[in-house]
Amino acid sequence: MSRLIIVSNRVACPTQQGVRAGGLAVAMHEALDRCGGMWFGWSGQTTDETPGAPRITEAGNVTYVTVDLQTQDYQAYYIGYANGTLWPLFHNQLGLIKFTRASYEGYLRVNAQMAATLAPLIRPDDTIWVQDYHLIPFGDELRKLGVTNPIGFFLHTPFPPRQLFETLPRHSLLLHGLAAYDLVGFQTDESLHALQDSGIELARGRC
Repeated sequence: MSRLIIVSNRVACPTQQGVRAGGLAVAMHEALDRCGGMWFGWSGQTTDETPGAPRITEAGNVTYVTVDLQTQDYQAYYIGYANGTLWPLFHNQLGLIKFTRASYEGYLRVNAQMAATLAPLIRPDDTIWVQDYHLIPFGDELRKLGVTNPIGFFLHTPFPPRQLFETLPRHSLLLHGLAAYDLVGFQTDESLHALQDSGIELARGRC
């Protein structure tokens, strides 16, 4: 049976206490509960040890699969790059942008680790839908592991104009990451056109 696999930075399992369901969580749960599928992502827990096997929780038609993050990876991937670099860049908050090589490498490392955890759980007829700027390289990491399933991506923030996006070190690698998806969705036409503009420059070898 074909399944929908939702991948997001944070997964709020129904058994977790004190976790508030945001708009994304409500929408994703309704979609999964209706057609059946899996919700995969970070558990919200950190550890100083090497994370163990993913936790699997069944609730109705939904299978929740969550992974912990090492504390240093959480700091680099989530606090450092996703929310310290990409979030302010995508919201045109230039004075808030912080970039370090360590946080960038942590961002790539966590995306690769999470993709390696999910890949063995994917069935041939599954459709995968990845959410938001935390996981831009995720689809490309799945492709490197041989996953050929349809993979979509939706950005829940604006996408910056090309001139602003090009100020980000190694921004072309994010464009390559987006190119690994079969479908990329945005909130506005303005963001779509901004990505198209950046993609044209990449194709011309200018970035």
